[in-house]
Amino acid sequence: MNPVHPHDDTGFDAQARGLHRASLAQVSPQTLMRLRTARHEAQRAAPAGGARSWRWLTATAFSAVLAVGIGVQFLPRTSTAPAPVAVTDGEASLDEATTGTLEEDPDLYLWLASADAQPLAME
Repeated sequence: MNPVHPHDDTGFDAQARGLHRASLAQVSPQTLMRLRTARHEAQRAAPAGGARSWRWLTATAFSAVLAVGIGVQFLPRTSTAPAPVAVTDGEASLDEATTGTLEEDPDLYLWLASADAQPLAME
């Protein structure tokens, strides 16, 4: 790749534009007219951009829906709220899930009160 020299770019551009003007002056008017009509015919014969844009729109929408579907899979799961506790005769009736969270191993509390737990908690 050639090194880029900013001061050389302006001269090159002016030279290229001059050569282009000189070449256009040498083309006959009949040839220019044939080129112009061929270009217009090619534009009319080209398929409309609407059909192509619908394909892109459909593909983009499908990709977006797929990305959202995959993204939803990575969301954290939220647990359902426990049922409200009904109070009867001064005592609360608890369902099995709530009862399981309230029951703890008493050995855990004994270990927390022991001298072994203090150095571990300080780490």
